[in-house]
Amino acid sequence: MLKQIMDSFFSKVWKKFVDYGSDTLRDKMNLKFTFEAMRNNLNSLSDKAFDVENTIKKAEQSGKKKRKREVEKWLEQVKMIENQIRTLERQVQTEGFLRKFLIGDQATQLRVSVNKLVEQSRHFGELLVDVYKTKGEPLLTTNLSGKMFKENLERIEKFLESDKLSIGIYGMGGVGKTALAKHINNIILEKYQENRVCWIMVSQGFSIKKLQDEIAHFVGLDLFDEDNEDKRAARLNRAIGNNFILILDDVWQNICLKKLGDPLNLSGCKLILTTRSFQLCCQMVCQEKVEVKKLHTDEAWDLFKQILEQDIALAPEIEEIAKNMAKVCDGLPLGIIVLAGSMRGETSIEVWRNELDKLRDPRTVQDDEEDEVFKVLKYSFDRLDENHKRCFLRCSLCPKDFIMDTAHLVNRFISEELVNKGKSRQSQLDEGHSILNKLVKICLLERAGIYPVKMHDLVRAMALKITKGKYMVISDSWSLKEILTEGDQIKDLEKVCLMCKDVIEIPDGMSLNYPNLTTLIFRWYTLKFIPDSFFSRLDNLCFLNLSSTGIEKLPNSLSNFEKLKSLDLSYCQNLVDIPDLGKLKKLKEFDLFATAITKLPQGLFLNFPLLEVLRLPYTMKAPVEEIVSLKFLEEFEGRVENVSDLNKYFTCRKSQFLDMFQILVFGWDFERLRDYENIRRALGHSYRKNQVKVRGCDLKNEDLSVFVRDIRSLTLTKCKGLSNSVLDAFPRLSKPSFLKVLEICHCQEIECLLDNEPFLTANLEYESRFPLLRNLEKIALIRLPNFIAFFQNIGAAIQPPLPQAIVSSSLRFLDIRECNGMRKLGLPSSAFPNLEKIQIGRCNELEEIIEVREGEGQVVSLPKLKNLGLCDLPRLKSICNTKMSCDAIERIELIRCQELKKLPLYFDPTPNSPPQTLKEIWVDEKEWWESLEWEHPTHSHLLQPLVRLDICLLHVNEPEFLL
Repeated sequence: MLKQIMDSFFSKVWKKFVDYGSDTLRDKMNLKFTFEAMRNNLNSLSDKAFDVENTIKKAEQSGKKKRKREVEKWLEQVKMIENQIRTLERQVQTEGFLRKFLIGDQATQLRVSVNKLVEQSRHFGELLVDVYKTKGEPLLTTNLSGKMFKENLERIEKFLESDKLSIGIYGMGGVGKTALAKHINNIILEKYQENRVCWIMVSQGFSIKKLQDEIAHFVGLDLFDEDNEDKRAARLNRAIGNNFILILDDVWQNICLKKLGDPLNLSGCKLILTTRSFQLCCQMVCQEKVEVKKLHTDEAWDLFKQILEQDIALAPEIEEIAKNMAKVCDGLPLGIIVLAGSMRGETSIEVWRNELDKLRDPRTVQDDEEDEVFKVLKYSFDRLDENHKRCFLRCSLCPKDFIMDTAHLVNRFISEELVNKGKSRQSQLDEGHSILNKLVKICLLERAGIYPVKMHDLVRAMALKITKGKYMVISDSWSLKEILTEGDQIKDLEKVCLMCKDVIEIPDGMSLNYPNLTTLIFRWYTLKFIPDSFFSRLDNLCFLNLSSTGIEKLPNSLSNFEKLKSLDLSYCQNLVDIPDLGKLKKLKEFDLFATAITKLPQGLFLNFPLLEVLRLPYTMKAPVEEIVSLKFLEEFEGRVENVSDLNKYFTCRKSQFLDMFQILVFGWDFERLRDYENIRRALGHSYRKNQVKVRGCDLKNEDLSVFVRDIRSLTLTKCKGLSNSVLDAFPRLSKPSFLKVLEICHCQEIECLLDNEPFLTANLEYESRFPLLRNLEKIALIRLPNFIAFFQNIGAAIQPPLPQAIVSSSLRFLDIRECNGMRKLGLPSSAFPNLEKIQIGRCNELEEIIEVREGEGQVVSLPKLKNLGLCDLPRLKSICNTKMSCDAIERIELIRCQELKKLPLYFDPTPNSPPQTLKEIWVDEKEWWESLEWEHPTHSHLLQPLVRLDICLLHVNEPEFLL
């Protein structure tokens, strides 16, 4: 009996042991598999981290870039994971079975963490940000005039080097306080590298919360989850850090600095403010106070002459009048600038005398603390013709210090019929831009960059006084109901602009009772709902702009605006539907671009017989049959599904005048449609006109004649059915092509722009393609894996010269990137006399760009070339196999072209100076630059002062048009 019990016991023990061994073996195999998978992923992760680290270290050497916070945090996590895995591997080698079971769980968790880091690295986007985004941003400045300005500048610079913490710059409006502060902002960024400068425009009607948000945005702090001002201030104090300089421009009342993070109690922090009040400088305890005074008489006259820009000396009698006009400005720089600007180009003494009499008219003086400057500004306004006056006043329908895009402004001039209504759309655009240019020239508007403009606050104040009771701009967080229910005080309003940023709801039942209101502009990003009652009493409304609001549905009362001529709903990205608009028979402009609308009622556009401008969302297929019936349509933007629809569109509209269009032809890949809309938003109204973008279409059996007859800019992306030669893809041309810009990306078949083989067989009919090439101004070839050369077979020994049609090419910009099958670009030495810019990047196999054959001369002339940019060309050995003469060259970029041994730039060294036009040469390695060979032994020495070191200048990311 005992034996049976013992046998049974050992049998069960043995079974448990076998089961334990089997489980252990299985767990060991699972653990081994987990570790192997984890090591593989870790190796990939470590390689990625190594590359990222090297890239950002090199970029940070320039001092202009810094790593993003998320990238820095990711690198730290990678190092931590690497250490944890190494520790775990050591434990696996030394611990027993039981410990290994626990290690298996840890290994599984670490494997998940590694996978997350790998996935995170795929969504970095840019690894770096510009340093100026955290240190401050240089501001556009004007020349400071007068001895006092220079003395004040020196005085403020001494303040920056002293132990004093705060300085106040004060003086009357228009005297130049802001201009002085902008110079100081730029001096700090240039000379005091350890400091960060936060510039904030304060102005009247400010709020502490708004100032807190501005500073938080500058230091990268998110305060949106906190409403308490004191708690927000405490978080700001911790985030600001040392060496922080706060510039508060145009301060009107005492500001509690403790509410702004108490910056003056932090090491190295300073405050600079500008104000019209000396008392305010005292209230804010400014340790230094600098008064900006008016110009002396001789200084005022010097500034007047400078702004007048007279090419020849003024006649003595006119000069005397001009000096008297300058005296009227009483030494105020703004008044002098505006007045002199308005008199530019005037040579008639009678006109000068008459204008001086107007200026001296006592009736122009206003009961205003800025009497002198207002009188001058009003005088300059009075000299404008009616169209210019209307457009200028329209510019004031924006908040103070608002930056206005010129293209957007011009479109508003046209929409609101402020320019000649009888002209074509293109003529109206030209007139609008001409008006803006004049307003800038006479200094009533200021340039705020290449394209944007802005109004000086005093100029805007003058405009709002002129339109008092007619225009209203609402841009703060006051109650909308209080502002818009002031009864008789604003009953005559004609134009209203609402640009509130705060979340304010329009109460249900509220309505606007303004019988004269013709223009209503909502730039109210948080607005989601408009009640039916709101629009119910606006019987004369003609122009309604709801662009970029968050509305999800339009009120039905909108359908009753029978006088409405322009309805702008663009970028209302939550708007999915619209009410019946059949009564809007006078509608001329209808903008639905970048809304969430995917379908409209059939026959809708037939209700708008006067429609001139139509913009539709790319996510919606345009109803071509309805659009072609609109006889007055001059501008169209939208999407069609195939080239056949595009052809139908142009064929039906041949007899009508269509000034401009932008059409997408999408065969597939619809997830990219929103990307196109976002790009368009970034570009604003300055996007390229008369443009067609074709993506994901099979063009093999399509009639492509429309591409070269009626279109000025064509982009082909991921299209099939093209021949190996670009020009072979298009039919013979019986007349010169309209096409100016050709961009091709991700098209597998393309091998060259022109196959020169037909010339070897004397097939002269091939020349019928040349009108296309002859008129092109820009060619961009991106990611063409089979692209071999620009002109294929160009190097054939028996090849005849290229025809004159190519030699006289109007090409100005050549952009080639990521064409990795190309060894020689094949640019002939004399084909592009008008070329201004060459940009080539990431072509891994490219060895030579320009090839000069025997007997073609010793010097290649590119007389108009201004920019040469070459980046990431690891096998490039030769830019040109002979000398290059570039008389207009301004900028050269040579980044990561390590095999390049010679810069063939030819210029005469006898003046002992580099080419006069050349401003800078950017390279990534000093040693590489010093190793280059030269045509003349002194060239290297003469060019050295122009060399700049930077590894991140030439951006070769995929261009916006190829998304």
